[in-house]
Amino acid sequence: MKLSIQCDWCGKEFVRDAAQLKGKKHHFCCRQCLADFSNKAKNPDGYDSLKDFTNISKNMIQINERMNPSRMTKETRKKLREAHLGKGECTGYSKIYSRLAHRVIAEKILGRPLKPEEVVHHRDGNRYNNIPENLVVFPSVGEHTRFHSELRCFLRELERLEVENAETK
Repeated sequence: MKLSIQCDWCGKEFVRDAAQLKGKKHHFCCRQCLADFSNKAKNPDGYDSLKDFTNISKNMIQINERMNPSRMTKETRKKLREAHLGKGECTGYSKIYSRLAHRVIAEKILGRPLKPEEVVHHRDGNRYNNIPENLVVFPSVGEHTRFHSELRCFLRELERLEVENAETK
């Protein structure tokens, strides 16, 4: 069955078979209109709607696992991790196989995976000190923020008392 449709770029009417239109988001009368619509300089607003890049990395990981299943074995991951250890500037949190080390250690302490909303706090404030005694798990970001707020209030009160004691002596 033939259908008459309008080109998304130039607006020209053209005829296509219904099977050719199925599943397509945009329709063009010629290759030049497709090229112009796909050109970021000629069509900065429509360019973003042409392709959907959401979850593309997840899709690539699945494709890589299917096409090359022996690539990222545990042994390979271990070699890569050891090769990269000590190479960075250590400006972020330490990681174990691309996962935040403090979260991995907290999961082992709890014996279950952490929920996405749970926050792991370092008691001494040192993000590299991941010994189990230094880690506390808060159920939410709100609880973690409330803890820090109460701690700041406590420290201010402590300073005020120290100043008062110094003035009375």
